Amino acid sequence: MKKLIFKCVLIAAFVYAIVISVNIIADPANIAGDDMVNEMAGRLLAGEIVASPGDYNEGLLQKIMLDAGDPDTVIIGSSSVLYIPWEYDNYQVIGLSGAYLWDDLAAVGLLDAEGDLPERVVICVDPWILRTDQGVGHHDSIAEYGRFEAALSSGVPYEEAAMILDEKKTDDSWKEFLSFSYFQSSVEYIGKWGWGYALSPAEEKIRSISEADSESIPCILPDGRHTCLGQDSVAKMDGDVNWYIESGHIDSFGEEFASLSEDNAGFFEDLIRHLTEEGVTVELYLPAMYPVLYDHIASSELYEGVELSEIRIREMASRYGITVHGTFNPHLSGIEKEDFADWHHIKPEKGIEEYHFILEQS
Repeated sequence: MKKLIFKCVLIAAFVYAIVISVNIIADPANIAGDDMVNEMAGRLLAGEIVASPGDYNEGLLQKIMLDAGDPDTVIIGSSSVLYIPWEYDNYQVIGLSGAYLWDDLAAVGLLDAEGDLPERVVICVDPWILRTDQGVGHHDSIAEYGRFEAALSSGVPYEEAAMILDEKKTDDSWKEFLSFSYFQSSVEYIGKWGWGYALSPAEEKIRSISEADSESIPCILPDGRHTCLGQDSVAKMDGDVNWYIESGHIDSFGEEFASLSEDNAGFFEDLIRHLTEEGVTVELYLPAMYPVLYDHIASSELYEGVELSEIRIREMASRYGITVHGTFNPHLSGIEKEDFADWHHIKPEKGIEEYHFILEQS
C-alpha cells in the first residue's frame, strides 16, 4: 500500500512539474514579469507601432504611457474606444478590454494620482456600466487606482485617499502556474508561437511594425489605438447574439439587468462632479448596441437597466452641462448591422461618425 501511495505521489509530482514548467516558460498572460510590457511601452513612447502580443498587462501599459505622456485629451473606456479614429489633437486612448465602472475609475485615478488631469476626458459609457458588479473591475494591476479615485471623487482629502495606493495587496497571480486551465492556454500558446518564441527574451517577442503593415495584423499605435479589427458576416453576428439570447445569459449583461446599481450610479456621478470641479471638460460617449441585441433587450423586462442607464446618464450630464455623444439605441443614430465589425464593435469609420451624433433632447 505504501509503495502504491509513493508511486501516486511521484506521478503527481511529475505531472505538476510538467504543468508548472510549461506554464512558467509559456506564461501567455505575462504573469511572471513586466519585461514585455516595459518593452512595448518603450517602443510606443518612441513613436513606434507595435504588433499586439496577445495577452498582456493592459493596466500596467496604460500606467506607463500616462506617466510618461502629457495628453490634452484622454479617452477612457472598454475596447469600444480602441479602434475609433479620434479627431482630437494630442490625445491618448486608455482602452481596457471588458472594462467595468471600476476600471474606468482606475483609468482616471492614474491621472489624478500624478496631479496631472488633462484638459478633456472622454468617457465611453458602455450599457452595462451601472449594472451591479460587486464593486470590482477586470484589471487587477491598477485596481487600487480605482479605489483611490472613488475615495477622492467622494470628497476624501487627497492625502488620505492616496494612502490607498500605498496598501500592499497580496498578489495571488502565481497560483495560475499551478492551474491546469492555464496549462491548456500555455500549450495553445506554444503550439501557436513555438518553443523558440516562448523561450526568447521580451525584446525579441515585441515587434515594431511599419504603418503600412499595421493594417494587416493587430497592432497598437503610439496614441493607444489598435488596428486590424476583424470583420464578421452579418449572419455570424446574428448567430452569436441569438445564441446568447437563447442561453439566457448575455455576455456583460448576465441573466438580467432589471435595475440600476445605485452605488455605481453614485460613484459615476461623483466622478463626473469631481472632474468638472477640477476644470476638466468631460464628454460622454454611448456606443450603439448591435441591433438584434438592442431589440431583444428593449423588449425584455429583464434588461430594463439598459434604458434606465441611458436615462440616468443623460440626467447627470444635463446637471453638469456635459455633452452626450451617441446613444445605445442604434435606430436613433442610424447604425445598422452592416456597420459592425463584430457584435461588440462598430467599424472605425462608423464609430467616429456615431460619436458626432448628438441626440436632440425635447
